Amino acid sequence: MSTKSVAHSLLTDEERAFQDVVQKFMDKHVRPIVADMERDGRPPAELLKKMGEQGLLGSFAPEEYGGGGGSLMTRAIVAEETARADAGLDATLFVNMSLVARHLIKRGTEAQKQRYLVPLIEGTASASICLTEPHGGSDALSPKTTARRDGSDWIIDGSKTFITNAPIADHFLVFARTSGENRRAHGGTCFIVDAGTPGLTVGSPLKKMSLRSSPTAEVFFDSVRVSDDQILGEAEKGFYYMLEGLDLERVFEGASNTGIAQACLDLAVSYSSERKVFGQALSEYQLTQDKIARMATGVEMSRVMFYHLIRALERGEEVTRAASILKLYSSEAAVEASREVVQVLGGYGLMEEYPAARLYRDAKHHEIGAGTSEIQKIIIARETYKDAAKSR
Repeated sequence: MSTKSVAHSLLTDEERAFQDVVQKFMDKHVRPIVADMERDGRPPAELLKKMGEQGLLGSFAPEEYGGGGGSLMTRAIVAEETARADAGLDATLFVNMSLVARHLIKRGTEAQKQRYLVPLIEGTASASICLTEPHGGSDALSPKTTARRDGSDWIIDGSKTFITNAPIADHFLVFARTSGENRRAHGGTCFIVDAGTPGLTVGSPLKKMSLRSSPTAEVFFDSVRVSDDQILGEAEKGFYYMLEGLDLERVFEGASNTGIAQACLDLAVSYSSERKVFGQALSEYQLTQDKIARMATGVEMSRVMFYHLIRALERGEEVTRAASILKLYSSEAAVEASREVVQVLGGYGLMEEYPAARLYRDAKHHEIGAGTSEIQKIIIARETYKDAAKSR
């Protein structure tokens, strides 16, 4: 089913052509193996490498590191179309490219870019970003993971949980407190830690309801020794880098949600057009049409807003309030679409061999990951009060 909509007026001709390439890649190489990836709990290494060879991973990255030098919108297009095919694969790429690669492009030294960024763009490596801890995910400025000076090195102790890609990661971006007080941005440092470093261990893959083709695990740090050249950016400023990336993270959540909702709409339209009930197609019933209309509205509104915010990010604009609005709205729209496609398929919607069940499970993740819906409402209200105070 075509995704052409009013939002596509926000794309250049080159970006629209790129979107067609991505859609064809997903049809040929991803959709046929989604069930295998869910069973294995990870994407195959050869798939990531193939995506790297086709220029789908580093489309937005600088050409000198093997990237395509394209717009941030190209990364958003890959995110949406990947989530439309399999949200689990999108989660793995989201961490590799939207988070870790972006941090490396912006803050990494030349040596770090060559060692860590280039393999991510090539699809020959994966990475994790270690932020969430067992005591809570939303209070990211109060980590119990710490790093202390030991001569010319640093010693990291602590643990992280719900870490995407941990079982397949070749390196980890680890946020630890190195000084200062809890709930304060100053005093956090981001370290790049290689897999296999003594003292770093990864737990068994967690058994999840959602995003089953993306591996997730706990990560433990027991006197992990790292050097100064493994600091990303500057010491004591890591939490500022983390906060800077939250808006982009939430906008890309909008891309993922739009992809999931579009997949739900595709399936609901296809099935209801063919399924006959009491002598007529399910699509001819007004209650079915109501579901389709609501799903289509959610997809369209989500896509228009997330395309608009990608352009704002490209211009360097501040989008904190709008990003939270997008994240909240698009995740709710995706969850509603997943619920409705299960209803449209009826009993078949409850069977795991049909994609509706997977879409239903995956959509729910996005009301929790990257900041829960409740956190988004707090941010939206807080920013709204700030804006009102400025206008007085």
